[in-house]
Amino acid sequence: MKRSRFLMPNLVLITLLSFSICSCEDDDNPPKDGNDQIIDTPFTAIPDEFVGTWYADHNDGPLTTNWEEGTFQGEQGFREFRTMVFTKDGKQAIEYTTEIFNVGDEVKQRFYKLTGTLEYKTNPASITFHAQSGKMRVFSNKYTGYRESDILRKDIEVYTTVLINPEATTFTSSNNYLNAKLLDGDMQITVKYRKVGGGTGTPGGGSSNPYSTPPTTGTYVQIGSQYYPTVIIGNLEWMSVNYAGNGGIKDSSKPQYGTYFKYADLKDIPIPSGWRIPTKQDYIKLLESQGIAFDEVWDTTDGDDLQSKKLLGQLMATTGWLKQDGYANNKSGFNAVPGNLQVTNGNPHGEGTNCLLWTATLDADESPVAFKIIQLPSDTFASFGPYITGFNPPHIPVRLVKNK
Repeated sequence: MKRSRFLMPNLVLITLLSFSICSCEDDDNPPKDGNDQIIDTPFTAIPDEFVGTWYADHNDGPLTTNWEEGTFQGEQGFREFRTMVFTKDGKQAIEYTTEIFNVGDEVKQRFYKLTGTLEYKTNPASITFHAQSGKMRVFSNKYTGYRESDILRKDIEVYTTVLINPEATTFTSSNNYLNAKLLDGDMQITVKYRKVGGGTGTPGGGSSNPYSTPPTTGTYVQIGSQYYPTVIIGNLEWMSVNYAGNGGIKDSSKPQYGTYFKYADLKDIPIPSGWRIPTKQDYIKLLESQGIAFDEVWDTTDGDDLQSKKLLGQLMATTGWLKQDGYANNKSGFNAVPGNLQVTNGNPHGEGTNCLLWTATLDADESPVAFKIIQLPSDTFASFGPYITGFNPPHIPVRLVKNK
């Protein structure tokens, strides 16, 4: 019997496979594999933050719902339609994908459900899905409903999906996302998945988007479809809020913190012409514009000096800071917020006392440098510090600046 090829969705762009799975010549009358023995594949427990059901962020919802309802979600082209069910023990994990193709005047929609195991590794971090068994459903404009068949064992045996450096958020009151690089041959493609039941926020973060329309007063900069208010301080124009575009980590219950980025991902921000990520010298100019003395030997302001603390308060938002000394008045309009940093493996302390913002500057060891405003019980000071970008790298907010 002649057999046709069973192609996973968008194989050219987002291939998770090193092969094409074969099914049968006739989707309506598929041959039986005749081998029900479970395929032995490796498995490990996976970190808690990855446990759950994840679906491609731009999809209408998880493919689990479509499979249960006997419906279809997908389209032709390179857009990814994928849902992954990750289990804590790495057993009975599931992956759903879809594809559409034309055969003459017939449009066939193929829907795949693969069951298998998960293997988690470190250095670098990765999650590999190994298929053990699978089903295929075929929808067609030539008949109602769908036809279901098994995927052949010989093709299941070589199916793997690999996510490199996966990172997942664990917010309790907002959407959670999994960001990773999808291994496609020798290429790594950036992917983003949303967690089912992972919060009450809306796509893009937050119950509302505070930057969806231009501000009614003052200046602003448009980045993509978002409008960020700006403020002119000295001879520089600054964003007066943290950048909140896609990527990185968000807490949609606190949109004022914007998006937390790994330093390596700053290059993906669509920076408008004339704007830039601030350098260390840009931030020193910001401090000096408020009359704040900066010690370049110690890389800090004088946190013990009362006048210095009061002047620094001119850069600080009037709310959000835990220390209630009355100095944070945002007189400059810069509006520094104490969002601290985020990591994907841990819960760092410092929200309410630490404002961190990336700079474009690297230190002598080529570690990226962040600008910091820090509140201690007695001192309040501004300084700079490097952040190592190795394992579990920090995610820090960022602003943009331009010359006037």
